Amino acid sequence: MTRSPGRPRESTHEVRALESANELLLEGGVAACTVEAVSRRSGVSKPTLYRRWPHRTALAIDAFAARIGQQVPLAETGDAAEDLVQAVARLAEQYQGRDGVVFAQLIAAAVLEPGTAELLNDRFFAPRRAALRALWADGVSRGQLDPNADADDVIDLLFGPTTFRLLLGHGPTDARSAVQLARAALRGFTLTQPHR
Repeated sequence: MTRSPGRPRESTHEVRALESANELLLEGGVAACTVEAVSRRSGVSKPTLYRRWPHRTALAIDAFAARIGQQVPLAETGDAAEDLVQAVARLAEQYQGRDGVVFAQLIAAAVLEPGTAELLNDRFFAPRRAALRALWADGVSRGQLDPNADADDVIDLLFGPTTFRLLLGHGPTDARSAVQLARAALRGFTLTQPHR
C-alpha cells in the first residue's frame, strides 16, 4: 500500500528551514535570520518553525552549527597533536569570511539574550568539544599527549586565543597565525614533537 502525499515530514521542514537560515545568515548576519524571513524563504510555516525553535537565535545557532559541522570536520590522521592544530587552523580559516561575522554575532547574542549562552553551548560548542575530547583521548592512548592534562583546559587554550582575536580584532586570525598559537599552546602537553 502506498502512502498518499500529504504534509511533508518534519525532517523535510527542518532541512529547508536550516538551509534558508544559513542563506540569510551569510547574506545579512543574525539580524537577517528572523523566523518570518526563514518562513518566507523556506516555505515552512511560522508555527512549524516555532514548534522546533523557540526564537530566531535558536534557529540561527542550529543552522550555523550544522554548516560549520559540515564544512569544518575534524580530521583524524593518527597524529593527534597535529590534528588538533589543524582543527584550530581550519576553523580560523572558515571564520575569515562571513562565518566569522556570524560567530561574533552569536557570541554577542549569548551575552545579551537570556538563555542563548546555554543554547550556543548545547547546540554548537558541546558537540564540537566532545569530538575534540575524543581526539585528545586518542592521542593520550597512543602516548602522544599528556595523560595528566585536562582535555577541556587544553581545548580552551587551543581555541581561545584565535577566538579572542576574532572578537576583538587586535591580532591576526588567519590559518597561519592560528597554527602558531595552537602549536605554542600544545608545547607543554605533547609527548612527541608536533609538526613545524
